[in-house]
Amino acid sequence: MAEQRNSRLPRLPVMLALLMICSTNAAGVAGDDPDGEPPAVARKVVVLVHGLRQKTKDLKKLSDFLGRDTTLSVLRFGYKYREDSVEVAAEKLVSFVQEEAPKSEVHFVGFSLGNLVIRQYQQKVRKQGLRLKIGRVVMIAPPNHGSRKAIDLNGPGALFFLGPATREIGIGFPQLEPKLDTPNDFGVIAGGNGGAGFNPALPGDDDGWLRVETTRLSGATDFRLVKARHGKLDDHPLVHKLTLRFLQAGFFKSKATRQPIP
Repeated sequence: MAEQRNSRLPRLPVMLALLMICSTNAAGVAGDDPDGEPPAVARKVVVLVHGLRQKTKDLKKLSDFLGRDTTLSVLRFGYKYREDSVEVAAEKLVSFVQEEAPKSEVHFVGFSLGNLVIRQYQQKVRKQGLRLKIGRVVMIAPPNHGSRKAIDLNGPGALFFLGPATREIGIGFPQLEPKLDTPNDFGVIAGGNGGAGFNPALPGDDDGWLRVETTRLSGATDFRLVKARHGKLDDHPLVHKLTLRFLQAGFFKSKATRQPIP
């Protein structure tokens, strides 16, 4: 019996090694581990932030596409658009990053209103002196200068169904704008028709909801126009490819074809 027990002892180091490998791989998939250490697998942590009238599930196609790249660890952040102001959503984003990836450099991809949440998040990080590292940001259809269409949606019915952020990007944008920081390394993807736009009520080119000009933000490393309506951009295959390219390289196609916004 003693010989049988002793014959099993050499297997213990092997089993312990396998357990350590499994736990290391698990920690590298979702961001930082519970102790706040960076991922063991060297991946870029990317947080997706949805827009108005959306939930985290609405960015699933974008998340799945980016997640197929083995260099990225993709997380989806959600807030309650019908209840949360941009500031409240930004506070929730701070808590989310502190819990999920406090030690990693975090890259962001925002759709529509989500970009303003990211911009206010950045100001909160800066003003509160938080040790949260911000990497590249891809802005998809961002209302960087408010929304002319949202100004018309100021009645109680619209505010009930669309939430307080509708007023913030409309008549309340002058009060919101000072709370928004500009990222250091970011690119902008706008929707449009390449001409008169989809909405005849909006001057210039537009995606049906936002004018192309309101998406542009000084300091952007690169800019691209995709011929699609606002609500189709987050699921658009070209947008997915452009987003991945920017996260990887800091431009949408190449250095030579960059379209920076001065």
